[in-house]
Order: sequence, then structure tokens, then C-alpha cells
Amino acid sequence: MDKFQSFMKSFSVKSKKTLTSDAAHKVYSSLACVAVGLIIGLIIMICLSPKDAFYDFGMMITGGMKYYELAGFGNILATMAPLLCCGVGIIFAYKTGIFNIGAAGQYVLGSFGAIVFALQFKQHWTVCILMAMLFGALWATIPALLKVFCNVNEVISGIMLNWIGLFFVNFSYQTYLSGIVDPADSFKTKIIASVSPSSALPNFGANTEVIGKTFSCAFLIAIIVAVVAFILMEKTTFGYQLKASGYNRHATKYAGINAKKNAIITMAISGAVIGLGAALYYLAGVEEWSSQVSTVLPQVPWNGIIIAFIAQLNPIGAIFASGFLSVISVGSTATSQSVFPKEISDLITAVIVYLSGLTAITLRFIPWIKSKFKKKKEGEPKEMALSVKGSKGGE
Repeated sequence: MDKFQSFMKSFSVKSKKTLTSDAAHKVYSSLACVAVGLIIGLIIMICLSPKDAFYDFGMMITGGMKYYELAGFGNILATMAPLLCCGVGIIFAYKTGIFNIGAAGQYVLGSFGAIVFALQFKQHWTVCILMAMLFGALWATIPALLKVFCNVNEVISGIMLNWIGLFFVNFSYQTYLSGIVDPADSFKTKIIASVSPSSALPNFGANTEVIGKTFSCAFLIAIIVAVVAFILMEKTTFGYQLKASGYNRHATKYAGINAKKNAIITMAISGAVIGLGAALYYLAGVEEWSSQVSTVLPQVPWNGIIIAFIAQLNPIGAIFASGFLSVISVGSTATSQSVFPKEISDLITAVIVYLSGLTAITLRFIPWIKSKFKKKKEGEPKEMALSVKGSKGGE
């Protein structure tokens, strides 16, 4: 009995510490941001059409699935995988002091590597993924090299390389690789599963009629990548060196850490993970690349930035953030489009991101509020003691 009581007491103490830790405060802040964003989205939907608002809002937050239907579940997971990879890639770079705004360009080059090796060379899906990661990593090292050796800000070079990468890929499809593009279908690339079945991601023999045509192993690969990234950054000496180089490269220089090399390695890993996200998107057959849309960058890598900040720059948190964003993105297409445009989900995520930007301010005030409350609580017995003493002296 005594052992049980001591165990429960220690468990209670540990639970209290966990629930009041800084990490827990970040989770609370993120959940609050999500809740407020959803409430604002619901209010807007009520203003547009009160009679349809609640039903369509329910459809949106369930990913368009009714009751226990799984028809859209595969689509949710297929949309989640590239979002998670892009979010993890951006988190990895940001935690080491680099804002990888060039994620869109790395995503475009990653998709190029996957699609070309799938449709042109008809390689196995593992080879296509590796080539996507290689293309993304090589494209990401360009701003890293410019930053390290020429002191060019990675934000400027990354934005420029986004458009260079997009125009290069579309020009290559329309000019040199026209064999993999179907001009009769708005210049979209051919369906990978039809041209090269071995290049498409496996779906574990799942019944696609029930779970969805885009269901594959993509989500599993993305989750593994997120877990590995967390372990690498938080539990290894290599990850510590990368973060230290980002915090203060001049100080780490005197500690014997090569900050320049670490910056290049960081961007290469970030670009490789984002390129992997592109491969998981197109090899799963979510959609085909359209070379005709030459002035629009893909939305997925930009949403990866949203994932990073909703997740409070934590790769494990990015799993849940990407799942949430995927659910409402897919669910928004199941609403009454004549009444509620699918951009409602974009509005909700925009509100959440803006509120997430305020969590840093909120987290600064939490220790101050706790200290004030503690002082007040400690001050009450003293004031009571003085009042009792004064009353005795009066007697």
C-alpha cells in the first residue's frame, strides 16, 4: 500500500511538472490558436449561409467523411505526407538559424527528379524518391553556398531560385522532355501508375475503392522522417552542433565547430526532405504536374511554413499540424462550393498562423503571471499574521 501511494505521489509530481512545462505551454498555445481559427471560420460560414454553416463546417473538420466512411481517408493521408515533409524540412533549417524560404524551388526540383525518373526512365519508386531528394538537396545548397562564401542572404537567393527552378522545369518539360507530357490534357504529365506501375508508391494491397485511390505508404515514410529529424536534432551531438552553429557561428568557431560546413549540410538535408515531400505527392498520384501553369509555384511548400509555425518548430508537432491542415483542406472541397468557397480552409489556416505568431508574446507573459500569482499567494499569510498581531496589541 505504501509503495502504491509513493508511486502515485511521484506520478502526480511528474505529471504536474509535465503539464506546467514550457513544452506544455506551447502545446496549449497551439491548440488555442487552432480553436480560435476554427471558431472564426465557423462565424464567417454562418454569416454566408446560416442554414448550411454547421453541416458544412462538420464536413470540413472531418475531411469530408460522413460518419465512419473511409473514402476520403486515403486522400487525407496522401495530402498530409508532402505537407509533413515540407514542414519538417523548414523546421530543420530554421532550428539551425536558416530560414529556408526557397522550399518551393526545392519542391519543384524534387518533383522534377521524381517525375523524370518515373516517366522517362521508368525506374522503381525507391530510385525516384532518391533522385527527388538529390535534386532538392542540390538546389538547396546553392543559397547555402551563396550565404557562406558570398554573404548573400538566403531569403533573397531562395526567392529568386524558386522562380528559376519553376521556369527551368516547365521549359524542360515543354522543350526537351515533351515525351512525358500529354499536350491533349492541358500539358499535364502522364499518369505515373499507367506508364510505369513500379514507379508508383505501393499501397499495401489496400482496397482503394474503400479507402481512396491515392492511399499509399507515403504517410508512413513522412512520419518516419519526422521522428528521425526529431532524434537527430534533439538527441545527437551532430544535431547539437548544427543548432549551435545557427545560434552563434562566431562562438562555435572557437569551439572547433565548422559553421560554414554545417550551414551547407543543414540546407542540403532540408532540401532533401522537401524534395522527398514532392516525390511522395506525385508518385502517390494525388495529381499530375502541369507545365502550362508557368507562373504559379506549388502551394504545398508554402503550407509547409504554416505547418512549421503551428507545430512550434517541433517535428513531432508537425505530424499533428500537417494532419489537421490536410483534414480541413480536403474537407473544404466537400462543402457546398456554390455557398462556401474552398478558400475558407485557407482563411482558417491564415488566422491560425497569425495567432501562432503571437504565441511567443504569450509565452513571455506566462512566467511573469505565474511569479505575480505566487508572490500574491505567499504574501497573504504574512498580511494575515500582521493583522492578528495588531489586533492583539490593541487589546
